[in-house]
Amino acid sequence: MQAANVMVALEGDLGNTVPKYGVTPAEVAVLRAIHGDEAVFDIEPLDDEIEITSRIERDRLLQVYGKFVGGRDVSPVSELFPGVAARLFESFDELDLDDSFFKPAARVRAKPVDLPKAAEKAKRGKANAAPEPEEADIEEMHDNVLG
Repeated sequence: MQAANVMVALEGDLGNTVPKYGVTPAEVAVLRAIHGDEAVFDIEPLDDEIEITSRIERDRLLQVYGKFVGGRDVSPVSELFPGVAARLFESFDELDLDDSFFKPAARVRAKPVDLPKAAEKAKRGKANAAPEPEEADIEEMHDNVLG
């Protein structure tokens, strides 16, 4: 089963986030059910997979996220994966998440500027620019506007 490190926005609040390490796709589904569809982000799949069966992972998730009310299981785990022999998500592809939920591989960086070339380009741009108005032209425009 795949595993990943993720960030979780508690109750969907991006100002209140916690990291979780080594979570399975099934746990991501449970976290999304608890905190909201957009609450799990920066998913960074790990290279190594976890050797665990669906039954053992479901039992673990019930222990962590289980909720019994009046002797009845009302856990999001039971709602998502009903039955003792339920098949859980084993890969993140099965969750059908948009790429924006995954952690970017790299940041975009600005290209370094060659300062001598930039200065030369600025000079050329100034040479092609419209000439600065003369003082007399400014006074004439001022008189025309104010009448």
